[in-house]
Amino acid sequence: MPRPRIPWDPAAFHEWYEKVPDHMRQCAWDDLERDHRKVYVEWKTFRAFATASGLDIDLRSIEMCDPNAAAPPMPDVNCLVSGELVYFELGEVTGENLARTASIALKNRQKIFGGAVSQRQPLIRIFLKKCRKRYTTNGRPSHLVLHFAVGRQSPFEPQLNDDLEKWRDRLIQRIRRSQFSSIWLYDDWKKVVLARLDR
Repeated sequence: MPRPRIPWDPAAFHEWYEKVPDHMRQCAWDDLERDHRKVYVEWKTFRAFATASGLDIDLRSIEMCDPNAAAPPMPDVNCLVSGELVYFELGEVTGENLARTASIALKNRQKIFGGAVSQRQPLIRIFLKKCRKRYTTNGRPSHLVLHFAVGRQSPFEPQLNDDLEKWRDRLIQRIRRSQFSSIWLYDDWKKVVLARLDR
């Protein structure tokens, strides 16, 4: 069975985009379709996670799945892990207010912006949302990567670790009712894995 992939290739775009002179990058980015921007950001995020995870992921094998290719949809990414095909779903951990502020700043080309940040609520919301969904994986293993990225939002790690310890049993019970074999928390700004929970 051929591996499902999205037609537009973020890896090819990345190779070209990295060679674009700095003064022309904003124009090149603005010319991208909105869906392609999203795919490219997710591809870059997953590639950085793959490097930080310690998993034996073949970086050349990373492919974004077409969300319209199956019902229910496939997870966001497929790749080879130790030579086996594995799926990964991505979820961005960010407060709605911060995401709105970041979007407005981006449209206005502002590099600096701020706002109040909630740590627990956005994490719980995206965790539950992703665990409730069903995915087409054709019997292959799948994992969930929840990442912090928008607005350079990094969690306060002592609080995060306390919360994970306090909720560990409930979180693992919820993971066992999902399709995921494990849940990873990843800080895309620091390029580090913060935690991993296995079913």
